[in-house]
Amino acid sequence: MSRRARIAGRLLLVAGVAAGTGSVSAAGFLAAGYAPAAEAKPADTLRVRLVGQPARPRRAARVIGAVIPGYLSARGLPPVPGRFSVTDTGLVFRSVDGSSARFPLVGPLRGAAGRQRRASTVSLTYIDETNGRPAYVFRVDAGVFETDRPGPLLDIASRPRWLDSVASTEWIAERPLVSSGDTTTLWAAARSAASSPYADSLYSLFGHPRAGIGLVSKSGRAAGRLGEYIGRRDSLALDPGRITGMAQLRHTLAHEMGHRWQSRAPGQVAALWAGVTPIRDPRRYGYEDRSEHQAEAIAFAVNFLQATSARREPAASSVRLLDHYELMVPGTRTMVRYLALQPVYQTHPLRRLLTTGRS
Repeated sequence: MSRRARIAGRLLLVAGVAAGTGSVSAAGFLAAGYAPAAEAKPADTLRVRLVGQPARPRRAARVIGAVIPGYLSARGLPPVPGRFSVTDTGLVFRSVDGSSARFPLVGPLRGAAGRQRRASTVSLTYIDETNGRPAYVFRVDAGVFETDRPGPLLDIASRPRWLDSVASTEWIAERPLVSSGDTTTLWAAARSAASSPYADSLYSLFGHPRAGIGLVSKSGRAAGRLGEYIGRRDSLALDPGRITGMAQLRHTLAHEMGHRWQSRAPGQVAALWAGVTPIRDPRRYGYEDRSEHQAEAIAFAVNFLQATSARREPAASSVRLLDHYELMVPGTRTMVRYLALQPVYQTHPLRRLLTTGRS
């Protein structure tokens, strides 16, 4: 064989290997780690390689009307089971408890590469196989949706051309609990939260702060904090003027009380934290910040124990729900098991299962 023929043969072999590695499996996504869609290049595997293909009305017809079951973590709160429905104007999430939330399907019209396009509000962030089967984690507006049956969401996340013909809808702005300009009402809301039965359950777990509750400082508001724990004064502060609901208020209280536990028993928290994996989502609060990650896991753990304290579902369903909490914020399961041992949860229906593994 001539030298030219040998070189040609090698080039064909290289081309064949490259072609063989062109497809990407779920395991491939997992190995690649997180790749935010906003920073994705045209060849990014998370785009599912549908960009640039001609518009296909049949594909759009298959997507509109689809229903996808999963778990929605809205604005950093713990995940809630429910279903997403795809309509021609947006995404509607209906939780199992009957509440609903609406999200736009596409954003404003933008110019790119010489043509007008509307960006999808859905992006695939990563795929997790911790629980034995692929869990697809999507970012949907200010929320995160996790499902093991992504179906048409993968099509939407790939930004197909048919999205350009979908009318964009405005985001629905959530109203705060109280007006941020009414100082009297802000103080009243903060004090009411600090004296609520929910706060009492937190005090029984983490102790009662020495100083009274206050409002978040100017610097704290500038940093976007909804709550603060001030260790030197042993006091809590809230910003009811930017907290949009009771779920967020409770989460903020639990998060800040988690910081109190950290400051009072750092060795205990560190021992519990051994072996906990980092948060994978760069946009999840606590990413690459151990202190905030721990406080989020504590808040998630408290939420889980409170939500399952009057258990209506089988124990196995509650344990599966905990798996989804853990996927969003690793370390939640560890904190749940420890907190379930405390006197306040002595009669919790899952206490024995969570602490011993036996029902």
